[in-house]
Amino acid sequence: MKAYPKVSAVAIALAGIISLPALAADRINLDAPTIFAANAAQSVISNDAFVEGASFVAANGDEIVRIQQTYQGLPVFGESFAATKNSLGFMTAFTGTAISGIDKDIASVEPSVKANTAVSTLASEWQHEIHRIHSPQKQLVVWLDAKDVAHLAWYVSYTIYGSNPTRPMGFVDAKSGKLLDSWDGLNHAEATGPGGNGKTGRYEFGPGKRYGSFEVRQNGSTCTLDSPNVETLDMRNRTSGGSVHSFTCPENTERQVNGAFSAMNDAHAFGLVTFDMYKEWYGIRPITQKLRLRVHYDSEYENAFWDGRQMTFGDGKNTFYPLVSLDVVAHEVSHGVTSQNSNLVYRNQSGGMNEAFSDVSAAAALYYLEGDFNWKIGDRIKKGSGAMRYMDNPPLDGKSIGHARDFTNGMNVHYSSGVFNKAFYLLSNKEGWDIRKAFDAYIKANQVYWTANSTFDQGGAGVYKAAEALGYCVNDVVDAFDVVGVTTGARTGSGCGGGDELPVAGFNTSVDGLKVAFNNTSQFADSYSWTFGDGNEASSMSPVHTYGAEGTYSVSLSAKNSLGEDTKSLNVTVVEKCDDGGNGGGGDANAWSETKSYKVGDIVTYNGSTYEATWWSTGARPDIYTNVWKKVQGLVVFADCPPVNDAPVANFSSVVNDLTITLTDSSTDDKGVVSRTWSVNGSVLSSADKVVNHTVASAGDYSVVLTVKDAEGLSSSKSVTVKVGSTGGCAPAWDAGKIYNTGDQISHNGKKYEAKWWTQGQEPGTTGQWGVWKDLGACN
Repeated sequence: MKAYPKVSAVAIALAGIISLPALAADRINLDAPTIFAANAAQSVISNDAFVEGASFVAANGDEIVRIQQTYQGLPVFGESFAATKNSLGFMTAFTGTAISGIDKDIASVEPSVKANTAVSTLASEWQHEIHRIHSPQKQLVVWLDAKDVAHLAWYVSYTIYGSNPTRPMGFVDAKSGKLLDSWDGLNHAEATGPGGNGKTGRYEFGPGKRYGSFEVRQNGSTCTLDSPNVETLDMRNRTSGGSVHSFTCPENTERQVNGAFSAMNDAHAFGLVTFDMYKEWYGIRPITQKLRLRVHYDSEYENAFWDGRQMTFGDGKNTFYPLVSLDVVAHEVSHGVTSQNSNLVYRNQSGGMNEAFSDVSAAAALYYLEGDFNWKIGDRIKKGSGAMRYMDNPPLDGKSIGHARDFTNGMNVHYSSGVFNKAFYLLSNKEGWDIRKAFDAYIKANQVYWTANSTFDQGGAGVYKAAEALGYCVNDVVDAFDVVGVTTGARTGSGCGGGDELPVAGFNTSVDGLKVAFNNTSQFADSYSWTFGDGNEASSMSPVHTYGAEGTYSVSLSAKNSLGEDTKSLNVTVVEKCDDGGNGGGGDANAWSETKSYKVGDIVTYNGSTYEATWWSTGARPDIYTNVWKKVQGLVVFADCPPVNDAPVANFSSVVNDLTITLTDSSTDDKGVVSRTWSVNGSVLSSADKVVNHTVASAGDYSVVLTVKDAEGLSSSKSVTVKVGSTGGCAPAWDAGKIYNTGDQISHNGKKYEAKWWTQGQEPGTTGQWGVWKDLGACN
């Protein structure tokens, strides 16, 4: 049987280790070197409260993977952390932030508010008429507010097209219907033929031309700007509709607009270039669906945007030529990359990072196609001199910032992007670096380490961690971001070729039976040498070793570079797991259980560590309750699985006859209930019998509590409100799709009923005298 975690009053009094929790989830820094932090992440993994996101292979061959947290199957919006997964599937080396304690705020994930109602709530806040909205998106999530209080919420958005397009996004409480938060999430910003504009000059796409031919779909003599990965629509200066452009093969010459020779050719060809860059360099699609590019949007529209589904480009007017240069196309496409990975919220510092990633993607795309970049964004479409943004000197545009100290809340995300743009420029120009290498670190950070509401410092730390995993010099990352006022990590020399630092050896272990995963924490080392104490050796960075027999082994790691060598040794104890014969222990009965009763001297394992009980307890997690458990060296596993005592589960039913309540105990326990206590409205009844008759003075609601204990002192309680006599009026109507619990009252076909136990879909009045529904008489 199962029981909720408990600790005895004596254990709590003596341990004095925890106070009653506030109504807020707990945010745990996994980068802190504590057992509690490591166990918080392991708890997420062991409870399957996650889904794996994007991943990449580190320099040592391990897989670095994003762990998206979930709660009762729903995503926890913006909350993920990174883990290292070795060749055996072990997850270790967690980094980032984990969330626990959501159950303190959310008991049920059944929404009371419908998804469409949530969309209407958002539209009402933004004063948009329902008939004008396009592409409404709705997702049920768990969302944490600024105080880390968890809410069951609808994550909703939609798009309004027109001369001033917008994409409201927000969270609506799925219980109360209240709008919790909202913001504008609109991200601005083989055939042959001509391209270019009055500033770049006319150029040609085709064999032997400045740029190669671009891929199209051909049907007879008709070609369309369509391919397996990219399609380009001609909006014909409208804000809706549009169709894939067609022309007579093989040359598309349509059409000159605002000084550009063929905006559709540019958009389509550069969309293909962007797709190819992501595919060739990283083996990924920039977005999961086909790239849809909409050209000639509205009349004289001087902008471009990503609306969560597609990229849209205006023809410009006085300030810009049509906004279809490679940097602008790659910029908009890369908003899709961000939305499908870190999903950086488009405001505050995360919004500046969102814009910066699109800018660095634009730099990468030009470097991919042309092998060079001038650090100017939008200079090829801007009429006259200058550019939209200057990555090497962001303040040159008169609005952007180049240092984190200049950021202010509410700042335009295009201007705050200068911080990460400048860092990218500095990193790309470090010795041994280039645009491709710096982009490696940025995209891996976006895929795995950044989260929806990352700050500049958290984002910089993500780039640092990505560089470290890739084997790149982390000192260069620290130095580049230090110039723009962003904290990233320590100058450990990792990936920097040793330099002038002596190596420092270090490691920790994760033990599972006879199998041990070694996590290398050495610094300034170029090579490693392991001895496992059983005659076996290894030279990989973080090996996994399985011992042939139980015992304690002396493990040594030597870390070396050109200047010297350092050695670290630890004793590791391994014992084979027990086999409980299929009685529920899963072959690991010595692992700590939240429902088991432990006495002084009991030995358990929890998340790779071993603990000995110093006091009686139940539900006291070993890594938290340090006055109940003490940590001991090595791993000890029982040869024979010890018997497990589970706490009882209290349960009872009630029948009302006039003013008399008949209470019947139906509690269960693996070894039998030995005592019980009944109380009504706080007063303990004199009888402790299994069946008790209690007469009350008058009609009303009475709180009945049953507490039961087993032979080893474990207890459980259940409380039910019992209604005696007529309390007037009808209850809410019965709903076949709703879940009802013990004591819930409803009305159906002119009668009032009370649920005797949990039920769903059983119609009142059809289940008979012994059914789930108790007939309380007529109501009106």
